[in-house]
Amino acid sequence: MDRVQRLSRVLRRIASVMLWCSVIGLVFSPGAVFLKGFALDHANWWLRHGLDVDGIRFSQGHVGWLLRSLVAWSMASALTVAVLSLGALIRLLHQFESKEPFSEESIRMLRFLGWVQVASAPIYALTVWVVARIAKVLTGQVISPWPEMFNGTLAVLFEGGLVLLIAFVMEEALRLKSEQDLVI
Repeated sequence: MDRVQRLSRVLRRIASVMLWCSVIGLVFSPGAVFLKGFALDHANWWLRHGLDVDGIRFSQGHVGWLLRSLVAWSMASALTVAVLSLGALIRLLHQFESKEPFSEESIRMLRFLGWVQVASAPIYALTVWVVARIAKVLTGQVISPWPEMFNGTLAVLFEGGLVLLIAFVMEEALRLKSEQDLVI
């Protein structure tokens, strides 16, 4: 077994553990919003890290159906993207481990990974916008979500486009490999 196969096996095992943690998190995410302080901490995380806002925080009096719905939406969308991405990554690493990196299955998994990333961009933008609106409704403070929304969405779209480009390059490599096999 060479280094690439060993590395693929180790990465596949790590991705498998992360996949099952994500699945468990996705299953329990609707109930997690009712844990003491969880919805408040998660919503304040969005203010600090998602919108990069200092000075505005949600308090215990703000926790209600609106904040809990935001946290449930945020967790469910993030964990769904994680489950889909990790499942495709595990299948892709399995292809590398079996010494078949240039196959239709690998190309299909790369495309799937790319489109999952591209599809998660508007979900991220919508979540940032909703956090800003909920902050306006609950705290009365106006937050401009546009810079963070633009930067985050652009980064996710770039990652997805890069993975789709790699899939296209692998498709060309597969085509050239099959032509070379026909010539010999």
